[in-house]
Amino acid sequence: MRRTAYCLFAIFIIFSVSACKAQEIQAADLNFSFQCTADIAYNGEKIVCAFNRDAPGRASVQFLSGDLNGLTYDWSGEGFSVSYSGISAKSDDCVLPDTSFAVILLQILDYAEKSGSLVKTHGDELSGSMNGTDFTMTADKRTGQIKTVSVPQRNLTAKFYDYTQ
Repeated sequence: MRRTAYCLFAIFIIFSVSACKAQEIQAADLNFSFQCTADIAYNGEKIVCAFNRDAPGRASVQFLSGDLNGLTYDWSGEGFSVSYSGISAKSDDCVLPDTSFAVILLQILDYAEKSGSLVKTHGDELSGSMNGTDFTMTADKRTGQIKTVSVPQRNLTAKFYDYTQ
């Protein structure tokens, strides 16, 4: 009787541990193509924006708050454009400085999508380092949608929500 109880207990423990492991997010589970709203905290500023990313090098960021409400940055994969109040300017290359939150965020996402660039830390968190800049990401375990990106060295945190794609 005892032997049977020990065997059943051991089987229960094995299934419990494997069920917990199955729920942890892996880098391959992340969805890097999405449309959502993002709350950005950058160098003491709070910004709300619409964020759309289709593929590496293809994204748009539209400001939804503050003095820049309505300003849109768009990376088409073939060029870059800025538009505001019906006026648009295009360029072959991005004219934003490397210190722009939008540039930092897109560089991190493009890099993180590459195989082997992320390391599982714990729970729903993964981390990586791009050109000496460390970052962490969290994601929804069920959908793979990225919830947060944090880049402490750049004073940048992005929280993604209200996914439409």
